[in-house]
Amino acid sequence: MKKVENLLVKLALIHLVFLLLSQWVLTHDSWKRNVNKSIYYEGVIKGNQPRTTETIDHQ
Repeated sequence: MKKVENLLVKLALIHLVFLLLSQWVLTHDSWKRNVNKSIYYEGVIKGNQPRTTETIDHQ
């Protein structure tokens, strides 16, 4: 039982280290652009202008 407890403690510490490392990476702007995939889905980097649609509003 002692071996299992030691293993769980080690895994928890490794998990904490990776959590802190990932939070640090995501808070720095220089890393955020490379790691965050949502900027590709939103089209921020592409720089393409969307096609405009003209509407006629007569009142």
